[in-house]
Amino acid sequence: MPVRHRRYTDLGDLGGAAAVVLSGSFAPWSDHDSAALGRLGEAVTRYRGPVLGICAGMQLLTLFAGGAIGPRERPEVGFGPIDILDDRDLLSGLAPRAVAYKHHAEDVIALPDGFDVLARSEHCAVEAIAGRDRCWWGTQFHPERFSARYPAGARVLRNFFALATSLPTLDNSQRMGLQSAPDLSPGGGSAGTRPAATRL
Repeated sequence: MPVRHRRYTDLGDLGGAAAVVLSGSFAPWSDHDSAALGRLGEAVTRYRGPVLGICAGMQLLTLFAGGAIGPRERPEVGFGPIDILDDRDLLSGLAPRAVAYKHHAEDVIALPDGFDVLARSEHCAVEAIAGRDRCWWGTQFHPERFSARYPAGARVLRNFFALATSLPTLDNSQRMGLQSAPDLSPGGGSAGTRPAATRL
């Protein structure tokens, strides 16, 4: 399956993608273009296929669906344990306590309606989420960073792309009343299509 990536500032249409991955970002939210993030939110909420948000990408999915994020007391950086609460779908095949790489200074503090927490850790109440009626999943941890010693991230990515190829796209009646993207200013597929990755 070919992969194409674009910066969120140059997004365009997502309609041809079999799946979408919103990557993480180490830059603070104040460094991002809030108007472009708003356009990203509109594109993602219109998109009818599976979406995986990683770190900042999960935080964006939370905001797009009406939840909230907030700053941590201290950033969390490095490999650490996560407790799996739901071992189906995205986290299938992981041990009840898995080890994953973390690098974030914000947390989800209010989950949108219709979303479930799939994993948590001692210092982060929301390590993974699912908005099952939307085919949206997110991880606060970074599954793209894994090793032979800590392979959980690789399993999460494999699970997502397996889900992406097995799930039907949603029609508008199944979108749970998604609205246009909120103001994100600081403070305030079928066979033959391709996945898209959006870089923050």
